[in-house]
Amino acid sequence: MDTAPHRQPTTHHDAPAGRHRVDSRPVIVRHGLTGLAWLTLGAAAYTVGSSDPDGWGYSGTIALSALSAVFGCWVFWRDGGNRITAVGVYNLAFALFVGFAGLYLAVKAGSDNPGAPLFAAQAVCYFSHVTMWMLFWGTTVAPARRPHSPQVTVDGRTAGWAVTFGTALLAVAVTVALAAGHTTVLVMPAGFVGVLLLGVGLLLGPLGRRTLLCGAVLIAAFGIYFTYLFTGFGRIVIGTLALALLVVFAYRHTHRYAKTIIVGGAAPALLFLAALRAGGPGSTIDADGFGSAVSPFSSFAHLWQLDIWGYLPHAAGSTFWAAAVALVPRAMWPDKPVGFGSEIVPYLSPELAGTEHSAAALWHGEWLFNFGGWGLLVMIPVIGLAVRGIDRLLIRAAARPLTTPASLAGFVAAILAMVGLFDLLWVGSFTYMTRTGSRLVVLVLLLVAVGWMHRRHVEPDDSRDVRA
Repeated sequence: MDTAPHRQPTTHHDAPAGRHRVDSRPVIVRHGLTGLAWLTLGAAAYTVGSSDPDGWGYSGTIALSALSAVFGCWVFWRDGGNRITAVGVYNLAFALFVGFAGLYLAVKAGSDNPGAPLFAAQAVCYFSHVTMWMLFWGTTVAPARRPHSPQVTVDGRTAGWAVTFGTALLAVAVTVALAAGHTTVLVMPAGFVGVLLLGVGLLLGPLGRRTLLCGAVLIAAFGIYFTYLFTGFGRIVIGTLALALLVVFAYRHTHRYAKTIIVGGAAPALLFLAALRAGGPGSTIDADGFGSAVSPFSSFAHLWQLDIWGYLPHAAGSTFWAAAVALVPRAMWPDKPVGFGSEIVPYLSPELAGTEHSAAALWHGEWLFNFGGWGLLVMIPVIGLAVRGIDRLLIRAAARPLTTPASLAGFVAAILAMVGLFDLLWVGSFTYMTRTGSRLVVLVLLLVAVGWMHRRHVEPDDSRDVRA
């Protein structure tokens, strides 16, 4: 007779005793209280800034900026467990372009008035962002919140397809760039998609067990992209490509190795990217190379001031229409509307109006430019639902068996939409569409070409069968 005690089967929801304490409170209560704690910290910082003797809120800007940076990194680390999520990526971008930017600008200004309401702009960004997290992201889709999500794998045949065509895309992009002397339309996106496909095929395929070999190949591919396709402008592209590869890497392991690499390597990576454009001590423009990372927040503060003064005409959503048609070649549509970055040049840099100069003023600035202060309120549900929607797409794509080029392309497309959120928060919808949209176009064209080649290969066999 079996006298062993009956043991209930465990599920992925169970946790070893003593490691996790079950909280019986409703989820909305738990996350609501956490959000209120962050809002309370922000209110305390705002009170300090409002009473600053310097008159513009130096201490409050420092405190709110630090809170923005910490909050963004906290959500990035927390959301999704070992996986990197769209919510996490958007918050990481917030930590950089709002939190770090506010700290940089405030420290650089010191007690002197910076000429832009940095304190007010930081308060608007912080409180709206925490509110967005409370309403839409504090209860992220359950599967993405498990500390140890199941691994995602690609079968050998599909992994071979990804490696083959990823290598081909990168090779073609480099060849065209060298032949043309510059990166023409779709060349950089083709190289970007090529490296990412190579990463998916290697890291999630059968060769993924050989971590050192796969890592060496991907480092070499990334180096080729950096050497032959990166022109020195658009440094955020380099960062988002590295981020995309780490997103894939996170699907290979059940621990937070990828997030540890990102958090630990953030400062060195930022310094390296800044050094690529640093003008040096004698330069009066972007001497340390941080200009493009911090200027969007400063520009948003200027737009905020102009809107308060009544000098900012509301575009009623015209910049979103410009983003929707961003991929239409201007040669086919000479009067195609310009993007948000070009629209705000007359208000931020009048001396450059009429040139090809483009400015950046955060995603927040685009909503302000279109609808005024009310636009920032509308932005909360729009971006809250959109980012969560991208997470749902990625979860569904990863849950499907990655055994065909189409299923793998869906997985890659969701990753492209996710890492492009850095561009969205940095400068708005037009750049997001031109960069992420063009990468998706390359992916679709690749699938069409593969489908055409497959039919050409199958049709002769079918015709022989009919004749026989």
